[in-house]
Amino acid sequence: MNQTPLFQQQQLQFLYYLRQPGVAQLPAGFTPERLAVYADLLYNKFDESLTACFPVIHRILPPDDWRALLLDFIAEHRCLSPYYRQIPDEFVQYLQQERDRADDLPFLAELAHFEWIELKLSIAESESITSKPLTSEQLLAGIPVFAPVMQLLHYQWPVQNIGPHALPTEPPATATHILGFRDSDDRIRFIALSPATARLIELLSDGLTGQQALQAMRGELTNAQFTELTGFGLSILTDLHRQGAIIDIRPSNRPEHHA
Repeated sequence: MNQTPLFQQQQLQFLYYLRQPGVAQLPAGFTPERLAVYADLLYNKFDESLTACFPVIHRILPPDDWRALLLDFIAEHRCLSPYYRQIPDEFVQYLQQERDRADDLPFLAELAHFEWIELKLSIAESESITSKPLTSEQLLAGIPVFAPVMQLLHYQWPVQNIGPHALPTEPPATATHILGFRDSDDRIRFIALSPATARLIELLSDGLTGQQALQAMRGELTNAQFTELTGFGLSILTDLHRQGAIIDIRPSNRPEHHA
């Protein structure tokens, strides 16, 4: 025997109907027309939030596919946050961890994550920053200080190039590496990186000076790759500083090792 009070049973039936209006049984005491208003309001709130956060996905999917995707999300995903602004977070989690549809675009989850990162970078809390002028010698001898709001991103698909007229069907042989950050003017910036530059940033983030990071990569690269990196290493550091990713340096306590 169901011990749940009648009004709570009706609430649960009402919520289940809103999540799956196409298949759920109509709750007692409601007309389809009245419930359709509530179902539309729920869908429209999700649509408003997700269209704003994922404009590329919204553009590349046919309208019926976009609507079906959102309806599946509403029906299948259990949102753990009560906050409206975290709907995009829940959507990315749904695509990455729960959804498994053979007919989905193969890059859908990665593209959603890339679009979502822009929102996360824009709302992340941080003190105001100022990018200091730095010389080439300082960039090599000191430990670069990156913008405090930053993400080093790695994807299988070239997410930064995907759009209505660029829909890849096979991932490229080389992974995609992107540095996302918020600069001193509070603008969100994305820089496409080579694999070597992405590794260099990882080493610099671990507290190595520019020179130490370049030396640490010697054992990870072929001679030709290392020669090329060494030749362009300083220009990479200079460019990261010029674009606002590196904002300062701090002194190193580690001894320098020269090959």
